[in-house]
Amino acid sequence: MTGLLILVLTALAAIAWWRLSQGKEMARHAASTVCRQHGLVLMDDTVMLHDIKLRKEDPVRDWGFRYRFEFAHNGILLQGGTVLITPGHGATVVIATENGQLIEKV
Repeated sequence: MTGLLILVLTALAAIAWWRLSQGKEMARHAASTVCRQHGLVLMDDTVMLHDIKLRKEDPVRDWGFRYRFEFAHNGILLQGGTVLITPGHGATVVIATENGQLIEKV
């Protein structure tokens, strides 16, 4: 019985790790695409898991994984941006610019 419990817990941990790595790759791709479209450079070509949130904007209150990234424009490091990955809705990229926030769905 203990062996079965350990096996189930290990399997659940492996599935969680796999899903998080898929989400991170999706967030990296979305950030890279949006940065490229707007002439920005995604620093280190990476994103970091910032938090897991309940999106209050949606009536169904989806869970979302929020990833942060840094970008540069003309060699100057700017504030950074976020990518929100929601199950079934894809990625939403938010970049803070001098002219306000740039929000794009990828």
